[in-house]
Amino acid sequence: MSVRMDGRQKRITDAGLTLWFGLAILFLFAPLAISMIYSFNLGVVGKQTSNFTGWTLEWYPAAWNDLALRRSVQTSLYVAFWAALIALGMGASLGYALVRHPSPQVRKWLSGLTYILLIVPEVVIGVSLLLFYAVTGIPLGAATLIAGITPAAIAVTALIVRARALTLDPKLEEAAADLGSTRLKTLWFIVLPQLLPAILAGGLMSYAFCFDNLVVAAFLTTPTVNTLPVYLYGSLQYGPAPSVYAAATVVFLFTVTLLGLAALCFQLSRSSGRARSGGG
Repeated sequence: MSVRMDGRQKRITDAGLTLWFGLAILFLFAPLAISMIYSFNLGVVGKQTSNFTGWTLEWYPAAWNDLALRRSVQTSLYVAFWAALIALGMGASLGYALVRHPSPQVRKWLSGLTYILLIVPEVVIGVSLLLFYAVTGIPLGAATLIAGITPAAIAVTALIVRARALTLDPKLEEAAADLGSTRLKTLWFIVLPQLLPAILAGGLMSYAFCFDNLVVAAFLTTPTVNTLPVYLYGSLQYGPAPSVYAAATVVFLFTVTLLGLAALCFQLSRSSGRARSGGG
């Protein structure tokens, strides 16, 4: 009897958790789905309406022909590229040092610094950087914006590379050293190829996060240097045009594609790590 009750309680618990998970997914993704659907809404006199008035594709070319929107896209692509490139180099080095630095104390400090970069609210970072640039007289521009959004991307890349570095087999490096390889050659020919999928995953994740950054960018953009998320957020204050929904849909699909590629690279790194472990 008790076994039957335990089985029934388990089924009820599983059903409840499944229902809760489904509601959470619906709550998170329903607004995105509605936004994507309304990017095809005909609207009234070039304005978005709460009622769906008809299907059209005209808002996608209209968004592309919007010069201010197109400039904001170019700025976002440029800023995200350089921020992700910096995060790629510094984050990969940091992630490897979190595992292989010879000093446990240094590893502890680096780990704490990495998590601080993720924990500190972006509002605090944005306000602090804005005050710092104002006090020091540094003019706002693309360089200051890149400097503001890069730290979090470095931490993201470092944690992804760290997860892969933990699975590396030190026996391969020891064998290379026994055969006369220098530390630099071992790092280049043995370690780096194994870390490459994780580094690529971290770079793609960093690019997606930098491209979509709104909070920090809202404090550091200027009338001449404006990113797409800030532009879209500002356009909502004057009543969203259907072209804004079209641009938001493209941004969402672009971000999902980057995250999917990052997940694929990370999965490849884990698979190669398991294969080497099994072969050893």
